[in-house]
Amino acid sequence: MEQWSTEKVGLHLAPSSICSSESSVSTGPSTDPTSSPIDGPEKKELELQERSNIARCPVTKEFQLARDRHPVLASTGCTTEFCQAGRAVHTDEPRIGENRAIEIIEKEADGFLQELRLENFFDTDDAFTDRRDAVLKEIKTGASEGLIRETQQHGMIGGNWHQTAAELEFGIRRAWRNARKCIMRSHSDELKLCDLRDITSSANMARELVRSMREAFNGGNVLPTGELLSPIHIVFVFPPRRLDSRGPMIWNHQLLEFAGYEMEDGSILGDPNSVALTKAIIELGWEPPSSRSRWDMLPLVVMAEGDVPAMIEVPSELAKLVEIRHPRYGAEFEKLDLKWVAFPALTRLGFDIGGVQYTAAPFIGWFMDAEIGVRDLADTFRYNALPEVAQALGLVEATVGEGVEGLDDLPEYERLSILSRSQQELTYAVHWSYQQAKVSMSDTFTASMKWCRYDDAFKARNGFRLPADPYWLAPPQGSIVPVWHRGGAPNYQPKPMISRHVQDPLNAWQREKGKLGVVSKTLYIRDAILLKPPNLQVRSSSNYCVPPTCETCHTQPAIDASGCQVTPDALRFQASSKMRDVQDRTIPSRLSLAVYFCSAGTFAEKVAMKLHDRVRHLARSVPYLSFCPVVTSLDQMEASSLRPGSIVLLVVSSTGQGEVPTNGRRFIRMCDEMAGNRSNIPTTSFRYAVYGNGDSRYAATYNGAATIIEQRLRRIGGLALAGGLFQGDTAVQNTALQALSPWWTKLQPVIQDLATDSPKLRRTNSEDDYGKGPVPDLKDREVEAKARHGVRSQQLLRDYHDAGVINVNPSFRERHQGTYLVTLDLGSVSYQDMSCIQVLPVNAPAKVRRALRALGVSGSTEISLDMPKTHNPCYSAFFTEYVDLEMPFNDLDWLHSLDARSITPVSEEKLRLLTSLEALEHLHQMGLLPTERELIISICLALPLLHPRTYSIASSMSHASFRKTSTKISQRIKATTTRNANQLEILVKPFSDGRFSHTSLSSPLPSRLRFRLVASSAASILTMPATAPLIIVATGAGFAAVRCLLQRRLAALRFLSSRDQSGVRGISLFLGLKPADVQLFSGILNEAAAAGVLTRMTLVSSNDQKIRVHDRLVEEGTKERVKEMIVQENGWVFMCTNLEAAKSTREAFGEILEADGGVEAMAGRWVEEVF
Repeated sequence: MEQWSTEKVGLHLAPSSICSSESSVSTGPSTDPTSSPIDGPEKKELELQERSNIARCPVTKEFQLARDRHPVLASTGCTTEFCQAGRAVHTDEPRIGENRAIEIIEKEADGFLQELRLENFFDTDDAFTDRRDAVLKEIKTGASEGLIRETQQHGMIGGNWHQTAAELEFGIRRAWRNARKCIMRSHSDELKLCDLRDITSSANMARELVRSMREAFNGGNVLPTGELLSPIHIVFVFPPRRLDSRGPMIWNHQLLEFAGYEMEDGSILGDPNSVALTKAIIELGWEPPSSRSRWDMLPLVVMAEGDVPAMIEVPSELAKLVEIRHPRYGAEFEKLDLKWVAFPALTRLGFDIGGVQYTAAPFIGWFMDAEIGVRDLADTFRYNALPEVAQALGLVEATVGEGVEGLDDLPEYERLSILSRSQQELTYAVHWSYQQAKVSMSDTFTASMKWCRYDDAFKARNGFRLPADPYWLAPPQGSIVPVWHRGGAPNYQPKPMISRHVQDPLNAWQREKGKLGVVSKTLYIRDAILLKPPNLQVRSSSNYCVPPTCETCHTQPAIDASGCQVTPDALRFQASSKMRDVQDRTIPSRLSLAVYFCSAGTFAEKVAMKLHDRVRHLARSVPYLSFCPVVTSLDQMEASSLRPGSIVLLVVSSTGQGEVPTNGRRFIRMCDEMAGNRSNIPTTSFRYAVYGNGDSRYAATYNGAATIIEQRLRRIGGLALAGGLFQGDTAVQNTALQALSPWWTKLQPVIQDLATDSPKLRRTNSEDDYGKGPVPDLKDREVEAKARHGVRSQQLLRDYHDAGVINVNPSFRERHQGTYLVTLDLGSVSYQDMSCIQVLPVNAPAKVRRALRALGVSGSTEISLDMPKTHNPCYSAFFTEYVDLEMPFNDLDWLHSLDARSITPVSEEKLRLLTSLEALEHLHQMGLLPTERELIISICLALPLLHPRTYSIASSMSHASFRKTSTKISQRIKATTTRNANQLEILVKPFSDGRFSHTSLSSPLPSRLRFRLVASSAASILTMPATAPLIIVATGAGFAAVRCLLQRRLAALRFLSSRDQSGVRGISLFLGLKPADVQLFSGILNEAAAAGVLTRMTLVSSNDQKIRVHDRLVEEGTKERVKEMIVQENGWVFMCTNLEAAKSTREAFGEILEADGGVEAMAGRWVEEVF
């Protein structure tokens, strides 16, 4: 490592901000109606003291923001002297099922309505005021005298108020988001309401719960329809508790729960957690199986308010268990006979929303693997399966020796090792088994990462973190899971919230049955009727949600004249949702169209909204076109939307390294399930078109997600419209309108033609053809390829220019191991500082001639790509600028047309291993290449598209035009930095087989290159004020943008007087580089340091100790100074690194700024360019 610094660079330690240990934080407004406010000087003094504490302690500041945002905060059970963070259940946690003072109810109702207002629930302030007045009036009207549990005194207890279905759904979602003990809260906005508040008897409660469960659970996935899709969380909400009552209750801890039998020897057969419940249900009249086992399913017992319990058996399709097996230890796990229920459904938790207490609200979701493999099956007070697993896998026998007979005899460190290995294999087996059974399950890594991202995003928006209880969120796997390292979380509890009931339902029934005069015989007879298969003629709730209709279709599910009795086939439970895809109710001859987006950001959604506007306008003039009125994310698509007569239009962005974003991965799983089960694929298919929202500056991942999704659509039998995949490019089209226009120009006439003659939208394949599975039409793929080449043709004509390579420093003949500085002559084209250049690495003339010879075509002959006559390229141009001859063919579907000509079969596997040029020459040598024009074009269209290479510009226009030579700079430095204004420099990292970095730049230099200029996110750094400090972190070729910025600032200094320069701040640079690059980079670095542009420089070259540039950021002294520049001096950060270094750098800054909101709090002052 080498480090330069000037006298200005000295690092001064700033005193640490110290939080006073004596300061305390209010957990919210007092909930004690008898407390009196503090007035006068004492109040002012306390307020000043509190503001002082907030200013001094960033943690207190975070609590203040949380308190300001949440009108009602409940007790966490902690005091200044006693913290309950280590308890699983805090002693003072709020409960439901109790009377509360009317003042408390009014305050919580008002607070809830205020939250709705902040979320723009009300259209106007008057609407909010009217709703609040009506609610408060309803609470007062229903109030009465009663015992207040908190004070144990009589007083006015608040009445209930009726919440609309929309208000209730918002409330349950917000309560889940506020649940400190749950790591799956990133899905809270997906929570669906099944509104059962009109069910008032135990019998109907039992029937309706089973019926709704049947609808919600389909083939292993919890969802609102019968298609096999990824899961969705559902809450079944029964009526709220009335004053002086317990409210409706469910006896079971979970809807699916195993019995626990206490045996004569004191051992437990089954689930020890269910022993008391099993005894109570047997007393109620349930008869266990004659041959009891540890996997007996308990019946459901529910108890409406003021009614006796009702019992109902769990239907067999819901009681289906997942057998736990292991792919590597099949026989061993089969002997263990472990199994578990398909989905979790908590039943003894309720919701406290705006002062209304919902005591029976079972919650259905899906498991995380550790819940079963680490807790349910492994806990010593549950099934305690780890010793059995260890024994079955032979882990114990391997350590047994003298004086050791079993696991308990081993030293503790060995026992821990064996139990940890057993836990690991059991958890793996659980997840694998659920996958094999096609039952939805999450894993700890995914849940942890999603929670971290969700919490970080929340803090970035609001300035404070969500409440979290580390006792529950800390993963059992420990430090290998990301959430382990997040440290403490703010300990506060907003309302709405999920709460336990103040009473145990078993004890509540024991108290009530004497008052009701119910004898066991009567109860048994009543329940014996209910133990029969449930009568599925059920009451419909007035708040059932039915799918919204399309704007041109108004068919609704049939309900009988009474509005009360419907059959399951006539009324299927549909979870509350603002959006439902177009259903089969569409008129057969009508085309239905839906628009979806898939993105980790917002650009794709904006394009989708623009597209939807155009579809809406088109539908007004096309009689046979209906469309879904809402644009939604791709993960909400249902398999029923992919049916004959439907068109789906998708706008797709990539994330990471060309991966499908989170809100598209359910769709991928759905397609894979459909492809695996051919019977699910319709014999008459749907149509689709995909817009790829890509960035060609990242050629390796360009439109990766869109390509994956388009392939899935094709695989399940979709028919492509307008070529199927349109590859947009945000590097050129940086607004939603620019992105959409060329695609819509191609798409609109196709949709219009189909819709005006929609009865002809039929595939002609026979049933026999479909028995072999859908094979995408070769012509469809050729249309798609022609569309891609059409875009390339437009780009070449409109965007690309010619450039010459003037110099490569050092020369390739020197076998340099580092980065090359390449100088290009752009001719008359000028460029913007901090932008990027895309170089099209055209195929060498010799390779083009070989391709022409192999196919037997003339280079001057025009190839028909269905473009305007003047735009179709000749074969020579096509092989030079359109396709990549050094990559394998995209597909070989044209190969079957050549097989008949060969005595020896052509090996597809061999051709796939060859470059496309090598494959053409191989077939030419076999005498197989055709002479027919159409087949030649088919082969050409299967060639891979040539992608440009993107480089950050490493020079500044202003520096080139106005550079004044300094006598202090050596002639060597002049040679590496002097150039003309129409010349541009880039840094190129060499790769042995690189198309541009090796082949194109090797001697002799190419006479010309094709290039275009594109914008870069790094350009925003130019908007920062000169008076703000700038911290730059760069690695390798990422120094290019830094070099441009340094040159720009050097040029700017020469036009400023010494007075103007007084407020200009220097740059602190942290640069990671190879030793071979030091000489190339040192010229500009020395010049910038001498001029005062660089005030701190830390260089980290490759080293055996694996010290990286981000490690230097968090060193003692450096860390404090960096924080001071960012927090106190409003400094900026510019990061230009590869993907791996970017992740580590963000983590380093996150550590530095942890107490100040992290990187997210920097908002527009954080600029990055990742390559």
